[in-house]
Amino acid sequence: MIGLYSPDLPPVKGGVADHTLVLARALEALGHRPAVLGRFGDPAMFSPLPCHVGLSPWRVGRAVRQLRLTAVVVQYVPFLFARRGIAPQLVPALWRMRRAGARIAVVLHEPYVPFTRLPWLVTGWPMRWQLRWLLRRAAFVYAPVPRYVEIARRYAPRAKVKLAPIGATLPVSTLSREAARLKLGLQAGMIAIGVFSPSAAGFQRQWIEEAARKLAGHMQVAWIVFGFGDELVLREPLPGTRVLHVPDRDPETVTRIMRALDIAAAPYVDGLTLRRSGAMLALAHGVATVSSTGPLFDPRLGELAACEETPAAFVTRLTRLVLNPGERAAQAARAQGYRTKASVEVLARQLLNDLGGAK
Repeated sequence: MIGLYSPDLPPVKGGVADHTLVLARALEALGHRPAVLGRFGDPAMFSPLPCHVGLSPWRVGRAVRQLRLTAVVVQYVPFLFARRGIAPQLVPALWRMRRAGARIAVVLHEPYVPFTRLPWLVTGWPMRWQLRWLLRRAAFVYAPVPRYVEIARRYAPRAKVKLAPIGATLPVSTLSREAARLKLGLQAGMIAIGVFSPSAAGFQRQWIEEAARKLAGHMQVAWIVFGFGDELVLREPLPGTRVLHVPDRDPETVTRIMRALDIAAAPYVDGLTLRRSGAMLALAHGVATVSSTGPLFDPRLGELAACEETPAAFVTRLTRLVLNPGERAAQAARAQGYRTKASVEVLARQLLNDLGGAK
């Protein structure tokens, strides 16, 4: 049996907590019943899968032994295990898991902080040492960013390191497009452009503002701003710009809005990667998505989304999708590749093949 270990589990807020739930469901759909281990969360949200909470890192090894787990998938972000990203208790916890007979796999959501802030000049090196120790005890490492794959291979030359998607951390809405648009009050012929969670680290909010200025006066366009940080962009739109801010952040509202969209605008300073779960959710809903390139950009995602290098190119591409229904439909069709290239199901299959749980 495979175990999934994340200190935080739903309903605790956080991308890794949400990802643990959707990954568990994806494994279940493939015929495997993983055991979920964590410290905080509600086991009922994982029912009927076994879920054990209240586990400090010291107690995880005992749970692995009692459940007779053959492998443990560790969800890793430094700050998930400690407030400052340095977790001495993680080292003995991993040692206990291995002594219990479990192979270790690591999903590397984020490796460590860059040396861009004064506190990180102090904590950055211990985070790197911690990551090296962790990865060298792992049999498999799955990373959603090509640059993270390079880091993992350098830190753990004996582990099998693979580029793997995180996927959308929320399920696809079951509503029809017409019903979703009706709930938002979108009229027939209205082109809905979605901006999801503009407070996400590295989100290019200025690019959105420039696109809105370019499209001001186009009466068929409605900007839908939702998710965390909805108040940060388009708060004072130009005349002739229709903007709807949705402060509700519950999963049902988020997925309903995704279903209603014609275009998703998701530019990031580091470029589009498989770890950008908001953009992945748009692709999962088959929405024509416009994003950006950057130092971490994964070129393969250019097959699914329109990724531009500059704000001017981003604005031009977005404008073309608004004005050209055929191009918009073609871009939406490209998003359908999400299922086979970027979904959480892809990661689930890799885990089962690598860790011996495939049926």
